[in-house]
Amino acid sequence: MARPAPRTPVLLFGFLVLYILLQSAWWMWLLLSKDRDIFALQEQLITEGVMPHLPIRLPKHTLMMVVGEGLVFLVLLLLALWITFRTLRHELSLARQQRDFLMATSHELRTPIAALKLHLQTLQRPNLDPEHRELLARNARSDVERLHGLAEQILLASRLEEHAVPPTLVPVDLVKETRELLDEARSSYGRDHRIEVLLPPELILMTDALAFRSILGNLLGNACKYAPKGSTVEVRLVAKDRTVQLGVTDNGPGIPEEDRQRMFGKFYRGGNEATRNEKGTGLGLFIVSRLLEDLGGRVEYRSVLPHGSTFTAIFPRHS
Repeated sequence: MARPAPRTPVLLFGFLVLYILLQSAWWMWLLLSKDRDIFALQEQLITEGVMPHLPIRLPKHTLMMVVGEGLVFLVLLLLALWITFRTLRHELSLARQQRDFLMATSHELRTPIAALKLHLQTLQRPNLDPEHRELLARNARSDVERLHGLAEQILLASRLEEHAVPPTLVPVDLVKETRELLDEARSSYGRDHRIEVLLPPELILMTDALAFRSILGNLLGNACKYAPKGSTVEVRLVAKDRTVQLGVTDNGPGIPEEDRQRMFGKFYRGGNEATRNEKGTGLGLFIVSRLLEDLGGRVEYRSVLPHGSTFTAIFPRHS
């Protein structure tokens, strides 16, 4: 079971805020109290003729000064504390996401590495029949491709975070690219789903071919990952106004309302990483969002009733 997010820094921060506010109130009270004592002593000395009658500052003037300056101080203090709190909360959230990413990546690496080791050990047997040997070799290649894909995802996400991958705009046959990628999906991660497509006869767009394949691959991979086995995943490609829209719809559980503001963040995955059954690193939607941002487009999410999700990647049509 995963450990909950650390609460000690937040509690210490709360105690510090409370201490500062109480100390501020205490010092304001002390200033007013001392000023009243001095005023009373001056009145007594004047009454006894020890000192001449001189203009003195009345306590109410001190009260106005202390309250005014105190309010300015408190406003600035609260503003600084709020900024500090938001920074602390962001850092704690980032630390949790990075921890989840490491856990997810460890799981993602462990499975193909263990399988690859087993395949290679079995291939060393001298009495292995050719058909079995070919099956093991094919499975080993599949595991190597999976490891390669994971490494590519991590490297691409790192480059996209710094916008260090400028897109290369060339004429791309989106229908051809889509059909090729769907054929690959049907023989691998999409083999347990019915993948339906709605494509025009031809659609040429000035865009980055690798970026388009990565966007479609991540959206389709997510749909097949979370949708029940045997369900339908729909892929459609349409030209609309000055854009080309690539939509992927599934019949999965959908995305909760509280996760929708953060689902395109790096490493973000809803739920508990230790008890989650679905594979992944939390980079797919981040990569989709950043690639479309670099292309001048965007990605939109819409829930499907009674359950399911539709992600729409919107590509600009460059003149």
